[in-house]
Amino acid sequence: MSSAVGGKVFQGSSTSAQQTAAETYLAEVAKHTVIRAVRAMAVEVLSVAAGSSVLDVGCGLGEMSRAFASMAGPDGSVTAIDLNPAMVAAAQDRHTAAPEDAVVKYEVADVASLGYSGDFDVVWCERVLQHVPDPEAAVGSLTRAVAPGGRACLLDVDWGALVVDGVDEAMTARVLDAFQLKVRQPTIGRTLRRRLVRAGLINPAVRSVHAVSTSLADAESVIPVLDRRQADLVAEADRAAWFDSLELADTRGQFLMAIPVYVAIATKRRQA
Repeated sequence: MSSAVGGKVFQGSSTSAQQTAAETYLAEVAKHTVIRAVRAMAVEVLSVAAGSSVLDVGCGLGEMSRAFASMAGPDGSVTAIDLNPAMVAAAQDRHTAAPEDAVVKYEVADVASLGYSGDFDVVWCERVLQHVPDPEAAVGSLTRAVAPGGRACLLDVDWGALVVDGVDEAMTARVLDAFQLKVRQPTIGRTLRRRLVRAGLINPAVRSVHAVSTSLADAESVIPVLDRRQADLVAEADRAAWFDSLELADTRGQFLMAIPVYVAIATKRRQA
């Protein structure tokens, strides 16, 4: 989930302030119970074997790249890519190699034009596709990178199913509708399985975590339109009333937020 929805941080370049904000946000989100639960569920289904070659697309700060290095072990390999060179550098800075881990190679690359062909046992792409202009091209590039018998794992949010309760319903509809327009692919989560099937992969599995929070402090840490620090995501006409109403609902114990996060995993057919 991105705090800089549609912003330059996720487009391959950023100002220093944007980069700092993005790194802070990603570090906080990685600790959130929902993200931890989604990642754990996906990893359990994948069951990455020792010696595996793994591609982490949109690696961010590299938490999963480092986790895969531990799973794959010294006979495996991990390639971590991100479109933003500053994010790749941030992931490298956080990396601490261990003798029992796979080597992690960090690269700057675009998900839509990876250039790999059957090179990886596992391709992982988490909360990236919501930002891309052409999901079909991105998924095609991802699935081409999967080796025969290997698996692609896509994780993403469905912003179109975001629910907020405790605030005036008409204002909530306006604010959430406007927010969705700032996300390139707001409903990508629900389409992940279909996109893997259309790309020719087989044995698709889909899981979801339905995040529910009744704490504004908790919810605003992962949902940017609830965070007053990102008030420019809300139209000026609704801005003050929106954030004031959220805080009032929270104080009264009437606030609720819910949103689904999807995981889709499928296998590339082995060559005959």
